[in-house]
Amino acid sequence: MKKSVMLPLIICSLSFSAIAQSKVTDRDLEGEWKMVFDFSKKDLEEDIEDSYWLGSLFSKPLSRFVVNLLEDVDIQMEFLQEGRLKITVEAYGKEDVEYEEWYINSHGELVLGDDDDNEIWLFEDNKLFQYDKKSKGRLEKQPVFLVRR
Repeated sequence: MKKSVMLPLIICSLSFSAIAQSKVTDRDLEGEWKMVFDFSKKDLEEDIEDSYWLGSLFSKPLSRFVVNLLEDVDIQMEFLQEGRLKITVEAYGKEDVEYEEWYINSHGELVLGDDDDNEIWLFEDNKLFQYDKKSKGRLEKQPVFLVRR
């Protein structure tokens, strides 16, 4: 009887831990990363409608514009020594390189720039996903993530 109850509990705990976010270490960040935007036109339209008083009028054309714009932009990141981040943006045949700072806070969360830990990055399925910290420590997953190149 104990085995029949324990086995499903073990399987459930393993599956939940597999989809949970995990902490970031310096070693995890080695190499080059590509930024991916994972949202649909419908998601953008809803956000635009909710954000602006004229949102319902402009939501469809503006969302189409944003999606088309992002399709032509390639963003690469390389985590360098001493908390430096090299960001390479290629768009419309031009390339721009910027440098930013990064650090891993005491909770094992990656923070880009000099943000005050309100936007963090955590691993999930070998991807670095962006999360916004909301009230009471709640995390809200964003449709932006980094994949290793």
